Amino acid sequence: MVRPTPPPIGVGIAVAVLLVAVETLLIYPLELITSGPSLAQIYLLGVVIVSLVWGMALGFATSLVSVLAYYYFHVPPILGFAVANTRDWVMLGVFAAVAAVIGALADLSRLRAVQAQESDLTAEMAGLLLNTDDVAAALPSAARRIAHALDLSGVVIKLGAMPGAGQQSVFPLRDGATVLGTLQVPAGIPVASLQRLQEKVIPLVESLLRVARERAAILDSLREGRDELRLLADQQAALRRVATYVARGVSPAEIFSAVTEEVSQLLGARDTMLLRYESGAMVTIVATSQPTLPPSVRNGWSATGSNIAALVRRTGRAVRMDDDEDIDSPGTRNRAPGIRAAVGLPISVEDRLWGVIVVSSMRTEPLPPDAEERIKDFTDLAATAIANAGSRAELIASRARIVAAADEARRRIERDLHDGAQQRLIAIGLDLRAAENCTSLEQVKVQVSDAATELKSIHENLREISRGIHPPILTTGGLELALRSLARHSVVPVELDIHLDRRLSSSVEVAAYYIVSESLTNAAKHAHASLVRIVAELQGETLQLSIRDDGVGGADPDKGSGLTGLVDRVVALGGQMTITSPTDGGTSLSVAIPTRSPSGQALK
Repeated sequence: MVRPTPPPIGVGIAVAVLLVAVETLLIYPLELITSGPSLAQIYLLGVVIVSLVWGMALGFATSLVSVLAYYYFHVPPILGFAVANTRDWVMLGVFAAVAAVIGALADLSRLRAVQAQESDLTAEMAGLLLNTDDVAAALPSAARRIAHALDLSGVVIKLGAMPGAGQQSVFPLRDGATVLGTLQVPAGIPVASLQRLQEKVIPLVESLLRVARERAAILDSLREGRDELRLLADQQAALRRVATYVARGVSPAEIFSAVTEEVSQLLGARDTMLLRYESGAMVTIVATSQPTLPPSVRNGWSATGSNIAALVRRTGRAVRMDDDEDIDSPGTRNRAPGIRAAVGLPISVEDRLWGVIVVSSMRTEPLPPDAEERIKDFTDLAATAIANAGSRAELIASRARIVAAADEARRRIERDLHDGAQQRLIAIGLDLRAAENCTSLEQVKVQVSDAATELKSIHENLREISRGIHPPILTTGGLELALRSLARHSVVPVELDIHLDRRLSSSVEVAAYYIVSESLTNAAKHAHASLVRIVAELQGETLQLSIRDDGVGGADPDKGSGLTGLVDRVVALGGQMTITSPTDGGTSLSVAIPTRSPSGQALK
């Protein structure tokens, strides 16, 4: 009986009249059993029913009509009104008051029931719209719940704006100026229902849709964050695996293969290739995630035109192509129509473009927008592996050169001693043996004098040999005096510009000495120079040497000259040596040798 929206008032009046009539007729048979004003209590049933359904006002009116009906039909004079017994009027007054109170309580009960139904509607609507990831799918259920609560024939709720129809009333659901959705109800609904719809239901639905939209945005953000974290974790795991290979010193071929496989899986099993640039605008595949590539493709092709490898080579930067029919395939000599997207990143080793890593896709969806960023760390690891391999090869070659130079130095010393001092000492021994057989004192004196002269010559020869091993002037006078001694003994004129305000470590001075000595020898023997200019100065904790001649140039350390050993010596001390020797342009050496170790300690 308790309804949020009562039936029309006309229906209520008709029901009240009917109830009063029925109750009036019911009293007639009851008067055979009992009599008196107590029979008027039967009318309370109609008052309660009308108050519960139509409210207190109609209930109070029903109680008055009930009193009048009772007096008119059951209190003498019958079918009329007259003051008879004062006691009866008091009892009827009490009845009217009791009926009014009961009607008020019934109306209050109805209001409480309506509030409870509204609370239930709010809870059910919140459960429907806030406990789902698809709000649009939950709207029909919410519309049916509203239709049931308002006793309407049909309610429709849709997201976004919706035009109204002739037989429908449309109410926009807003969040400020934004239209969240539209609520549609039948036209001509009762005023009470319309008022409740506008005051209670529409604000509720608007609030729930706003919260649902915010919840959906939060969930989307959380899902995106979770996906990003998963991608980041996968990327870090892949980088860690490749970095482990690099740290273990695995061969570059294995590292390249690991890079292509990891990048391919990281970007959704896309085709991945690692290419090396060759001379003559050619590229060759050094690793690929496509084991079915034909040998003709693996052997290389021209990096010209509009393919990814050519564009990266020209620009030196990352290149992307999305859904372009003019893409040249990075894996075939001719364009492959199946490739929809590709991205390429350069691999640079020591500021030199070495190659490119190319990821291509034959799928309709484009490559991830952050594909370049995901691949970049892998190109750095590949570059590190290449640099490490080059450094290891250079270290091995340097060690071999050092061993060969040491062996050659020992052989030269052995040869000098054997061909010089040793032979001459044998000759002196033979001369002294011959002196034993001399009969005259004069002959003995001559033999001994010749032996003494020869011994003095041998002494000078041994001094020269020892000076070649380690020049004594470095120990006694330092680098500046040693360089001036080399300049005085040089066949080619030398201009010196030396600015050294302190002694340096022995290893630094020896290296600088032999660099200048070898340069002067080369200038005289090979460059045919007429002048050599030498500058030596300290810049902070670094010794800077500059040696230039005006000879024929063309010096090449890779051809086994003495310059190679000097480069090894400088690198061993943590320094750098640059050789510039164009043909007919002279030779220039620029040397930087640190005087302290990376830990800050002076070199010994």
